Amino acid sequence: MMRPSPGCSYFATVLFLAVLPLHSGCTPAASQAPAAPSKQPTSDWADRETWDVLYIEGVKVGHGFTRRSLVREGNEELVRTVGGQELAVERSGQAIRTVFELASLETPDGQVRSFQTEAQLGPSPMLTKGHLVTGRMLIETTQAGQKAASEIPWKQNFRGFFAVDDSLLAQPMKPGERRTLQVLQPIFNQVATVELVARTLEQTKLLSGTRELLRIDSTTLMPGEKPPGIASTYWIDATGETLKVLTPMMNLVAYRSTKEQALSKSNSAALDLNLASIVKLDRPLERPHDARRIRYLVQLDQGDPASVFVNDRAQKVKAADEHAADLTVRAVRPETPPDGFSVDTATPAEEFVKANSFIQSDDPRIVAMAREAAGPQIDPWKTAVALEDFVHRKITAKNYSQAFATAAEVAKSLEGDCTEHAVLLAALARARGIPARVAIGLVYVPEASADGGASGNAGAGFLYHMWTEVYVAGGWVGLDGTLGKGGAGPAHLKLATSSLHDATAYSSMLPVAQVLGRLKIEVLEVE
Repeated sequence: MMRPSPGCSYFATVLFLAVLPLHSGCTPAASQAPAAPSKQPTSDWADRETWDVLYIEGVKVGHGFTRRSLVREGNEELVRTVGGQELAVERSGQAIRTVFELASLETPDGQVRSFQTEAQLGPSPMLTKGHLVTGRMLIETTQAGQKAASEIPWKQNFRGFFAVDDSLLAQPMKPGERRTLQVLQPIFNQVATVELVARTLEQTKLLSGTRELLRIDSTTLMPGEKPPGIASTYWIDATGETLKVLTPMMNLVAYRSTKEQALSKSNSAALDLNLASIVKLDRPLERPHDARRIRYLVQLDQGDPASVFVNDRAQKVKAADEHAADLTVRAVRPETPPDGFSVDTATPAEEFVKANSFIQSDDPRIVAMAREAAGPQIDPWKTAVALEDFVHRKITAKNYSQAFATAAEVAKSLEGDCTEHAVLLAALARARGIPARVAIGLVYVPEASADGGASGNAGAGFLYHMWTEVYVAGGWVGLDGTLGKGGAGPAHLKLATSSLHDATAYSSMLPVAQVLGRLKIEVLEVE
C-alpha cells in the first residue's frame, strides 16, 4: 500500500470557499452604510439568468450560475434566487470535485426571509437551512446524519448572499466612491463586512476581447478577523453588470460568459494542487521533522505574516517589517518547558470534548477503534501516541477525491490524506476522553510532484496540511497521524486551530486563503 503524502485535498475546500464570491451572482454581501441602494424587481432584472467561467492560474476549472424569478408567498411578492458553482481540480492524479448550490427568498428591497445551501465537499453533503423569526436568523445544518442548530441576531439592514450584485446593478459605482456592506456568508453562516472602493476605468481583458470597465477593489472580513481579510477585484460596466472578478489567491478569476461557454469542456485542463500550491525553498532540509527547533523568515507580498501565524507553545512569531516576520517553531511534548513561548493552560471548552458533525467521537466504530488502539492504557499522552500510531498504520490508501471527509466516514473507508488522518485521530482522542482539535497550516516535504511522490517535479518546500492537537498535562501538544512520528515537530507551521464545531470547520481555513500564493519561506537556522 502507498503511504499518504503530506499535503491535503482539503486545500480544494479552501479554493472552493475563495471561489464563492467570484461570480457576481453569488457574491457574499449585505447591507450598506450608508444605506444600500436597492432596486425593485423588474422583468429585465428579477427574471434573469447569468453564467460565469472559473479559472485558476489560467486553467479553466469550473463554472457558476444564478437564476432569479418573482414568486408569491401568501400575499407577499418575493424574489427567489437560485445559484450554483462547480469546481474540479486534481491532486496526485485524482480528481476533486466540489459542488455548491444555494437558494434564497428575499423581499424586493433585499430583506432575507429564508435561505438554503448544499455543499458537496466530502462523501456526505452539508445541508443548511435558515429562516428569519423576529430579529433572529435561525439556522440548522445537517451533515453525516447529525444536526446542529445556531442563530444570528438579525439586524434590519442585513442582506443576503447576492447583495453586492444587487447594489452594483441598482446604483453602479463611480470612480472614487466607497461602500460598506454587511453579509450573511454562505457555508460560514456568519455576517461579514465587505468594503468596496471604486478606482478608475481601465482596459480589461475578457473572454470576448477587451473592454473599458470600472475597477472596484473589495475586502471581506469575517467577524473578529483582522485585515487584510480576503481581497478581490471587480470590473463592472456602465450598467453595474459585473463582467470579471479576480481573487489573488492562486489567481482565481471569474469571467461572465454564456451558458454554452460555462458548460463547455473545451480549453479545460487538469490543475494539480500539489504543484500549484507548494511554497518552495531554495534548498532541501535534512531530517527537519526530527529537529528540536527551526527558525524561519516568512514573507507576504501583501499583509503582515506576524498577524497570520499562531503564537503558542510550539511556535513564536515576531514582526521583522511590514511584510516579514521571524518565526521560530519547536518540537513540543507534554514535559516541554515554556522557554519564552506562549502557553495556553485554560481548560478546553466543551466543543473540544464533544462529538460534532465532523468529529463523531460517539460513533460506535470510532469508539471501538479507540478501545482497540490504546487498550487499557490510562496515561493521556501515551494513549494519544498510541492513537496516532494506530491512525498512521490503518489509513494506508491514498484518496484525494474528497475535499473534506468526516471522521465516521474515514473510520469506515480507512482511506484519505492528511485531513482524514487529522479528523480520525481527533475523534479517537475524544472517544478516550482526551480533548482534541485540528491544526491547519503547512508541513515540509522533501519534494512535491503530481503523483504525490518524490519525483522532484517541484523541489523541496511546504505544502498546506492538517494535523491534530491533544490537550494533555495542562497544554496543547501536536500529533500527526500522516507522519506517525510520535508528535509534531518544527517542520509544521501553524496558521489556525479548530474544534471543527459548526461554522468553525470552514472559518478556520481563512488564514490559508490569506497567504495562499503570496507566501515565501526562508530557513534561517536549524537546531
